[in-house]
Formats: sequence, structure tokens, C-alpha cells
Amino acid sequence: MLVLFKKKILVNFIPAKEHPLYLWFFYYVTAYLLKRRFNSIDIEVEYHPTKNTSTLFYLNHNYWWDALMPNYLNRRFFSQKARGMMDIRELKKYPFFTKIGAFSVDPEKPRSSIYSLKYALNHLQTANASIYIFPEGEIVPVHSGPLQFKRGLKWLQNQASSVDLVPIAIYIDYSKSSKPNLHINIGSELLPDEDHSRYLEKKLTLIKNRLHPSN
Repeated sequence: MLVLFKKKILVNFIPAKEHPLYLWFFYYVTAYLLKRRFNSIDIEVEYHPTKNTSTLFYLNHNYWWDALMPNYLNRRFFSQKARGMMDIRELKKYPFFTKIGAFSVDPEKPRSSIYSLKYALNHLQTANASIYIFPEGEIVPVHSGPLQFKRGLKWLQNQASSVDLVPIAIYIDYSKSSKPNLHINIGSELLPDEDHSRYLEKKLTLIKNRLHPSN
């Protein structure tokens, strides 16, 4: 879908088009798939927003499952008006994600990325809203080294200073059984001077150390 940008520049952008039936359906489909795919699911929740709080969640991006997490976690724990940023190439392949709150970003085109960030910012300025963002910008291997974030997360934080910034660490452990175990930590709100990537790395390390204390 083409959207008119400032100075009459056309930007390739796909907006979110949430539908209550899709949100309900995909929550239960995700819950069913997670139950079948994983031996156990461990979710720690340290963040508890008030009714009118808006939240910017950011997640590590190592698994295909990540795209299903925003709707699932929001419906289970937060009941906010949730939306998530998704690469435009993937969203064109799986357009149904727009029905559960996904909107596009094209990381290869700066003007398109700016449009997507402003779209996210506009959503965050409403009460009880949330945005889920994968600041690495693509699926990366689990053991690829320190997290490398693109600049969009920092820009959103600076522009939406009254919004809570909350990390979500996702880790899948294959060492305990024939089926893997899923571990998710929804951290507490970051302080303004805390480093985004280091904080999320710390959460991932705590999960791994708890699972593999001898490593």
C-alpha cells in the first residue's frame, strides 16, 4: 500500500488493521502451537502497567516464533492496544499479521523507516497503547555476539519520553528434553540512563545461567 509522505513523496507502507476476531483467534492458535511445540513455557513478568500507561516493548529477535509473541503476551498479561513493527517483505508474505496489529517497516529505505517510526509514535501517544519492536531489525543467530540495535528504538524513546520502555528476553533451550523449553522474561521499566542492549543481554544471560549454572 502506498501512503503519501511529506513533500508529496510516496512511501511504501502497510498499516495495522486490527480485527477482534483475528486477535482472539490467533491468541488461541498461538497458545495451542506453543503447547504442542514446547515441553514447558516459563514466563516471568516484572512489569505491571497502570490502566492508562503506554509502553514500548523491545525484544531480541532469534526465532520465527517471535512474530506471534506481541499478540499472545499482550492478550495474556496486559490488555493494551498493541501493535508491532514487521519487515515489509515478511508482511507482504503473511498479510494476516496486519489483522493482529502488525505494520510494516522497510529498513532498507530511510524515508519509509521514518514514516513507520512516526506511525508507531502516533500510536504510543494514545492511552493504554503499546508497540512491540525488534531493534535488531532481522532474525539473528542466538550466539551471534553482543546485541546490535538499529537507531529506531532510541529515536522512539527520545520522542515518547513519557512512555515506559520495557525489555522482553526470549530464549529457547534445547538441552533438557526432546522438546525444547521456552523461557520469556518481561523485565521492569528501564531507567532513562540504562543501556537498552546491555540490559536485554543481561536478562538473556540470567536465563542462560539459571538453566546452565556450570557454563
